[in-house]
Amino acid sequence: MNAAAAVPRSKLKLVFFLVFGALTLFVTYMKNQGFFDPASPVAQHFAPGLGFLIAHGFFGALAMALGALQFSNRLRARYLTLHRTLGYVYIVSVFIAAPMAIVFSTKVGTASLLAASIVQALGWMITTAIALYCVRNGNLVQHRRWMIRSYPFAMVFTVARLIVPIPPILAMGDAGTEIVVWSVIAAAAFLPSIFLDWRALRARPATKQTMAMAIDYKG
Repeated sequence: MNAAAAVPRSKLKLVFFLVFGALTLFVTYMKNQGFFDPASPVAQHFAPGLGFLIAHGFFGALAMALGALQFSNRLRARYLTLHRTLGYVYIVSVFIAAPMAIVFSTKVGTASLLAASIVQALGWMITTAIALYCVRNGNLVQHRRWMIRSYPFAMVFTVARLIVPIPPILAMGDAGTEIVVWSVIAAAAFLPSIFLDWRALRARPATKQTMAMAIDYKG
């Protein structure tokens, strides 16, 4: 029964990451049209921090791709060494991409977006560092849980860019962008914990009567 249930979950996970990957490519293309044209507004906007953007973009994309692979139970079961290697590459990528985002924001972003970049980067690095600490100490259960908390901070890139073009948000200009970015970062911080503990949250605490019945039964 457990094996049968694992198959649909595995397929659902695969579909989710394929769709998310396609959406990431889509928003990256739509947001950065004209990037390679020095005369375009997009290229001129990025120009002051172009080097930091390239480093952030490369390692951020690497982290997003490898992070998705880390959730594959099949890869972990069949190719444990590869799973570990990709995990360490993910960690290194996070600790390069996140600081680069902060530096880039100091070049081109508003004060609010700079603060948002700092919060997102710290959240991403802290959760990743805790996941690393757990696996180094052999606590694989907590390692997986903190990896689940780490990855949503990377997903902010895609989710925020999907929401910002919505007409009412777009009409608000920079204020709308800041509201969306801050809201998505907040969601990345607390939604994973709800996901991880949903069953425990729904469980009803044992009443005194049921506890007494359990004690009598054991006796």
